[in-house]
Amino acid sequence: MAGSVALTTFTPASAAPGECVAPTGEITVFGFNDFHGRLSEAAQLFTPVEEARVAVGEDNVLLLSSGDNIGASTFDSMILDDTPTLDVLNAIGLDASAVGNHEFDKGWSDLSGRVVPQSDFPYLGANVYTAGTTTVAAPLQAYELFEKGGVTIAVVGAVTDDVPSLVSPAGITGLSFGDPVEAVNRVTDQLLDGDAANGEADVVLASFHEGAADGDASAADNAAASTAFASIYQDVDARVSAIFNGHTHQEYTWTTDAGVPVVQAGSYGSMLAQLVLSVDDTTGAVCGAPEVSLVEVPEEAGTSARLTEVSEIVAAASEEAGVLGAEVIGEASEAVSTAGDGTAGTRDQESPMSNLVAQMFAETLGEDDPEFIGVQNPGGTRDSFDAGEVTYQEAAMVLPFANSLFTTELTGAQVKTMLEQQWQRNSDGEVPSRAFLQLGLSDNVTYTYDESLPEGERITSIMINGAPIDPAKVYTVGSGSFLISGGDNFHVLADGANTRDTGRADLEAWVAWVAEQGTLSPDYSKRGVSASLPEGALVEGGAALTYTFGQPLAGGVAPQTLDMYLLEGDKVSPVLENSAITAYVGEVVVGTATVTDGVATIQVALPQDADVEEGEQLVRFEVAESGTEILVPVTVELADGAPVDDDDEPTPPVVRPGLPSTGN
Repeated sequence: MAGSVALTTFTPASAAPGECVAPTGEITVFGFNDFHGRLSEAAQLFTPVEEARVAVGEDNVLLLSSGDNIGASTFDSMILDDTPTLDVLNAIGLDASAVGNHEFDKGWSDLSGRVVPQSDFPYLGANVYTAGTTTVAAPLQAYELFEKGGVTIAVVGAVTDDVPSLVSPAGITGLSFGDPVEAVNRVTDQLLDGDAANGEADVVLASFHEGAADGDASAADNAAASTAFASIYQDVDARVSAIFNGHTHQEYTWTTDAGVPVVQAGSYGSMLAQLVLSVDDTTGAVCGAPEVSLVEVPEEAGTSARLTEVSEIVAAASEEAGVLGAEVIGEASEAVSTAGDGTAGTRDQESPMSNLVAQMFAETLGEDDPEFIGVQNPGGTRDSFDAGEVTYQEAAMVLPFANSLFTTELTGAQVKTMLEQQWQRNSDGEVPSRAFLQLGLSDNVTYTYDESLPEGERITSIMINGAPIDPAKVYTVGSGSFLISGGDNFHVLADGANTRDTGRADLEAWVAWVAEQGTLSPDYSKRGVSASLPEGALVEGGAALTYTFGQPLAGGVAPQTLDMYLLEGDKVSPVLENSAITAYVGEVVVGTATVTDGVATIQVALPQDADVEEGEQLVRFEVAESGTEILVPVTVELADGAPVDDDDEPTPPVVRPGLPSTGN
């Protein structure tokens, strides 16, 4: 097929049941999933479909979606309530779509009263019931029948039964979500029972908005790790000719033990799944094994009438979104930027903008949990705010990927591993071209590191709200779906417990949060600081301890100092150079020093008769003018071996973090 590249082809060993006398033709079925309103990719995505319609005839081509056509969309679709996306799918001739969880983002009333009526194709949800029944909630359908190549094809659709945890419960009152595999099998049996009164088909295709979590692993490993996928992989009726998946944004072509192909085509319009069925139109049978492949979309779109209409819809949406994007949602007293030149090119440095996004995650998702950790990957922060008015469009350009907001639970030891994985290793254990990626963090998290230490042992302390992290305690972490799923080689995040899709898009949450802030200002305080720490105790009247902060390791890959790395430009935060550092134990000043070129070496000495407690304490270093606070555990020894403060209630000792080596 011109303009398409088959990346993976799979031919199962056994054919679907049927009495094939002789093949009379072929039916080509295209599938996509998790489009999420990626309008700019639409014309390219559907070019192979249009080419096939020309090559083999419209009556021999079927186009299906496995859900999440809308929701968590890019700005040009989201700002227009995803109407342009529905218009595009209508224009290209989408035949049917399973309903996805994001179709419920704005509630059942929006889906049933606006989305479905605006769609020229049926939305399928065989397991979406009117509460208390097993009646499919209208206007959703369990299946749709198509006459293609002289045979009757049924497409049965179902959605993950996790929908109630993925969207607002108030929006789906009156609905229940059953087992998707049970629903598909029930409908399949109905369609193949020989009773014309309840609908009959020669071929059944299943479209699930559910799938495997890891396209790089085997189907068996995914089935062992996920009961939802195990049910699809092991329990779908063997008379189903092929299974299309979605929801998990993976790429794979596998086969069940019964010989049924299982395929998912990535996400965001990056791939098409292609299924070719040889059929005997005299018996309605599938002849031989279906051929399944993943098709890469071309760089340039075709020029058919449908594709031209799609391009016109996209252009009009872009123009209208540009007008709506001019809406002012906030203000910045000074530029708030990423590192370097204010774009996404510098990813090995902290920045005011990445930390600001992480703070948004913490405040939006953390509710009343003061230990909730917001995290942002630097490559996901794509632009900056200049000083003055902040528009909707500017906010959208900072977070353009339309990630869903996710949370997961990590132990303190796993949080340490997350920070260790800033020194990058890919899934093959190799160091990628970007050897260090500096995470943005919410302002309740600070840490020190020493790059001269062995890999996996470089994080030397972590503080949550000014107290050492507990390696055994569970902390909730929030970010975009990309990072929480282990993106950018932060593999440990994919190992978190109770991972949850909050049902919110990052841009929608970001815009609302920026609007609530009023006036934004750049925060120059560092979350992570390079630290050369001394050994030994801090002794009253004894020798000073020497600390060095902000000194990059010669030949290392983590280049940051105590100063934010900022160049010049309208969309770059003004350069702020630190000048001084002061050390405290409690409220007692124990050292001062200057900061030069972002590096400080400070002597810390405890004077005689200092009003401090003996034992485990924290030395607090305050850096001016950024406001960076560095907390380092130290053992305080008093000259007489007793605390100066003899209150009846002694202050509990500070426990050293004792962070284990976690590897990388």
